[in-house]
Amino acid sequence: MSLAAHVYQIYIAAAPEQVWSAITESEWTKRYFHATEFLEPPQPGQPYRTIVANGPPAVDGMIEEMQPPTGRVPGRFVQTWHTLYDPDLEREPPSRVEWTVEWAGDGLTRVRLVHNNLEHSPLTWENVRDGWVWILDNMKTLLETGRPLPRVSEEEDLARADTA
Repeated sequence: MSLAAHVYQIYIAAAPEQVWSAITESEWTKRYFHATEFLEPPQPGQPYRTIVANGPPAVDGMIEEMQPPTGRVPGRFVQTWHTLYDPDLEREPPSRVEWTVEWAGDGLTRVRLVHNNLEHSPLTWENVRDGWVWILDNMKTLLETGRPLPRVSEEEDLARADTA
């Protein structure tokens, strides 16, 4: 079975530079990205690690590309993705996440996220399929309103599990 890349695209009512900061700076990520933050600020060509708020590791990998948006030139943030928060996911090989951040109009930014190289990582493929939707929706809401989304209720989690 071939596992296709996950591809997402959203529009956010914010400047590209602000969206870029939300993707690459811990002061933002810990507010919308499951309370994760970078141990060190990401740098191109360098390894990275994210942790959850209380310290356990979340994800690690390599920053392959990190070019912020400038004017109407899109920004790209490319990272390998190796999950650490679950032992079964941790055994799978790294995959790759590519963020593209580009101006789409005055006060409007298009974000395209591609999570690929998942051919040998079926558990990661399944885990991130809906996970990225939550991350992107939460980032959009935070940037547009100043507040992250409220937590999903346990009843909703149980209902989704019953239909899976």
